[in-house]
Amino acid sequence: MSSSRWNAEWLVGLAWAATLAGAAAAGGAAETDRATEAAVFEAVFRQQVREQLDATERARGTVVCLAIDPGGAPQSPSREFMARLAGEPSVRRATECDPRPSGAVESMTRRPAILVTAGPIDWIAGDEAWVVVDSFRSARSGTRRRYRVVREREGWVSLGPILLDGPL
Repeated sequence: MSSSRWNAEWLVGLAWAATLAGAAAAGGAAETDRATEAAVFEAVFRQQVREQLDATERARGTVVCLAIDPGGAPQSPSREFMARLAGEPSVRRATECDPRPSGAVESMTRRPAILVTAGPIDWIAGDEAWVVVDSFRSARSGTRRRYRVVREREGWVSLGPILLDGPL
C-alpha cells in the first residue's frame, strides 16, 4: 500500500475516532445537563414542601402533588425522580391528584392537595437558575412566582421567590 493511501486511511480513521469521541462527550454533557436540571427541580420542590406544608396543612393531611414543566407541557416526575423525595411522605406525582375548581384533592383518598408545577428553568449562570413555580389549591387560590436556585458547596438550593422592583 502506498504511503499516501495509508495516510489518507489513517486520517479518515482519526476523523472517525474524533467524531465518536465528540458524540460520547456530548452524550455525557447531556447526562450532566439532565442531572443538573433534576437537582435544580429537587431543590425547588424541597423548598415548596417546606413553604406549602406548615403544621396546620400537615394536620389536615394535605399532600403536595408535583409536576415538571420543561417548556409548555407539564408532566409528572418519573418514579426515579420521586425517589429523591422519598423521605417526605406528603409528596405525590401530579397524576395522583385532581385539580378541582373547589379545591385540589388526592385522587384516591380525597385528601386536600396543593399542585406545584416547576419549570421551565431559565439559566442565569452555570451556578444560578431562575425557575417558574405555579401552585394551585383551588380556582380562587394559586400563585405563579419565579424562584432563584443556586449551586452551593452542599448542592443546589432554592433561595426563595425573586422580587423585582422598578424605579420610583
